[in-house]
Amino acid sequence: MKKPLWTFFAGLVMLVAGLFWLTSIVQVSSIWGSGWRIGGINVSGGFTLVPLIAGILWMFFDPRSKGAKILSAMGVVIIIAGIIMSVRFYVHNTSLFVFIIIFICIAGGAGLLARMFLGGGGETGDRNKKK
Repeated sequence: MKKPLWTFFAGLVMLVAGLFWLTSIVQVSSIWGSGWRIGGINVSGGFTLVPLIAGILWMFFDPRSKGAKILSAMGVVIIIAGIIMSVRFYVHNTSLFVFIIIFICIAGGAGLLARMFLGGGGETGDRNKKK
């Protein structure tokens, strides 16, 4: 394509269509609270709140303590990590043809957009003209 605007829109449409199609066949579920398995020990989901609660209590006792702030921040990070680790993705049954078309749209669209933004090869611009 010689026109950069058309290349941009073609890439954008392909990428958006492919990502939309991919997200329509994926089901997301969560099992928060069922617990983690750390080093052979089962840790319940509610047990992850203990560092946060301890850090908050410590902050009320000594508001200037850096240890209390670090413990509270670690509690928040543990809770966020627990939520992320509990997310499960399931792909619905689909044909190989549909799966290949989805990834052709995603990869082709991303490639066209990369060529536009990173100035890759192709027949766009004056640099390919003979002098």
